Amino acid sequence: MIIYYSTNQNLYKTYITFNSNTDLIFVIPKEAIIIKKIIVSIFVLALILSAMPTFSSAEKIKVICTTTTMKYFVQEVGGNRVDAIALVQPGICPDHFDVRPSVVSEINNASMVVYHGIEPWLEDLINASENKNVKKLLLNGPWGTPELAKGKINSIKDALIEIDPKNKSFYEKNAADISKELDALNQEIKAKATELQTSQYKAIVMAWQKPFSEWMGLQVVQVYQPPETLSAQDVENLVKKGKDEGVTFVIDNLQSGTTLGGQMAEEIGGRHIVFSNFPEAIPGTDTISEMIQYNANELFNSIEEVQTESKEIAELKSEISSLSNRLVIFQGLSIVFLIISIALGAMIYKRKD
Repeated sequence: MIIYYSTNQNLYKTYITFNSNTDLIFVIPKEAIIIKKIIVSIFVLALILSAMPTFSSAEKIKVICTTTTMKYFVQEVGGNRVDAIALVQPGICPDHFDVRPSVVSEINNASMVVYHGIEPWLEDLINASENKNVKKLLLNGPWGTPELAKGKINSIKDALIEIDPKNKSFYEKNAADISKELDALNQEIKAKATELQTSQYKAIVMAWQKPFSEWMGLQVVQVYQPPETLSAQDVENLVKKGKDEGVTFVIDNLQSGTTLGGQMAEEIGGRHIVFSNFPEAIPGTDTISEMIQYNANELFNSIEEVQTESKEIAELKSEISSLSNRLVIFQGLSIVFLIISIALGAMIYKRKD
């Protein structure tokens, strides 16, 4: 059997010759052959590309962050050049984190660990891992205002440049962009705070939210530590302080528990507000900017409610005062009419006599 091809204008002819004189001829359109070649070429190219290492899978800097706050900062600065994961869920305090065995394997493959310094379990995890030389970046202190957040961003920028110096300009640009966004947010919130005269209001505040509360302009007359550290006497003293100072707000930190603040606010006769310290803990707060805006709005809304109530009370007092004045006038006129009536009665009585 002999197989060979012959081209005739737009047709490919396949001849199959056997030992006999009988030939089988298959006629295939030329266009079909071309299409087939294109498909095969695309398939081969796809195989080649899939086998090639890409930047996203092979060269990303893996960063372990203890909280969603640090994860957000790293992602904003590092962009698509980092792979950041958060260990602690946003709704709980890092100090209360239940460590999973899988965390050790995460640290094994990390280039950097970013933490707050309030994670007593972290050092043991790093020691238990095989990555003893992993870069550790401590970013202690508060972060819940635009200025404080910018400080953390700059520290992360410097750390990423140290690990990946060839992309220095990339990290610097990202840090500058998010800093600009935070500056705009700072101006917007401060303008609203001035408009609502936040400095006229006193508050008792959970310690982790003191920097934010003061940045908002509130008069922080007392702070309190996590509820589990307070005695009954401590709580009693806080309530007394609130009553003596005429406190309007008791401000809790979501991740530290909110029951105590609510109880104190009720006893004081003030309003209870809950701020969040970590992005993603509340729907719509996936970024630091959104978290800051959320906390600010919680205070603004409460102040507006207080002002509305105060206005209504003032109007009610004015109305009561007006009614009281009318009552006094009515009582005075009644007395005058009574005197006149008595006098007229006496005159009539005398005339009859």
